[in-house]
Amino acid sequence: MNKNGFTIIEVLVSLIILSMIAIVSSSILQSSLESHKETSEHLNSIKELNLASTIIRRDLRHIANVSSKDFYGNKIFGSLVSLPNENNLMFTSSVKSLSNDVSDLKRIHYQIEDNNLIRKQFFSSNPYNQDSFTESKLIHDLDELNISFLNENKWQQSWPTSTITAKKIPTLIKIEFRLKNKKYLWVINPNITYAIQN
Repeated sequence: MNKNGFTIIEVLVSLIILSMIAIVSSSILQSSLESHKETSEHLNSIKELNLASTIIRRDLRHIANVSSKDFYGNKIFGSLVSLPNENNLMFTSSVKSLSNDVSDLKRIHYQIEDNNLIRKQFFSSNPYNQDSFTESKLIHDLDELNISFLNENKWQQSWPTSTITAKKIPTLIKIEFRLKNKKYLWVINPNITYAIQN
C-alpha cells in the first residue's frame, strides 16, 4: 500500500466489487418490481371476476319470467333468450330504481364485444329505443365463453328450445370461460319454478 493513497489495483478491485453489488441490487430490484406488477394484475383480475360474478348472479337470481317485446313491439319467443352460437343472453330482471315512479323491471343483455363481456341495461323491460341503455364491461380479454342451460337434467346450448321452454326459465345456467389460459365455471340457479301463464 502506498503511503500517499491507494494503488491502482486496490481501486480496480474496489470498482469491481461495487459494480457486482450494483448488478445484484438492480437484479433484485427488477425482480421485485416484476413480482409486484404480477401480483397487482392478479389481484385486479380477481376483483374484476368477483364483481362480474356478483352482478351476473344478482341479475339471474332476480330474473322475472314475463313476456317481452322487441324494439318494434313484436312479441319475443321466450322470456329468457340465448341464440345458438352467439354466447349472448337477454332477459328481464328486477333492478332497484332510484325513483319509486319507475318500474324495477329492466331488460338486461349480456353479450361479447371485442373479447369483452358486456352488460347492457335498458331503462324498461320492453324498451322501444335500442340505443337507450347503460353499458358495463364486466370481464376484459376473454379467450372463450360458453353459456348453457339445464332443462330436465339435460344441458342445452341455447334457450328456449321449444314452445314449452319459451314459458320457463332454465333450472340452472352454466357460464364457462377462459381468461389468460385459466378456465372458470359459474353455475347459477335462477330459482324460478313457475311458467308464464299467457
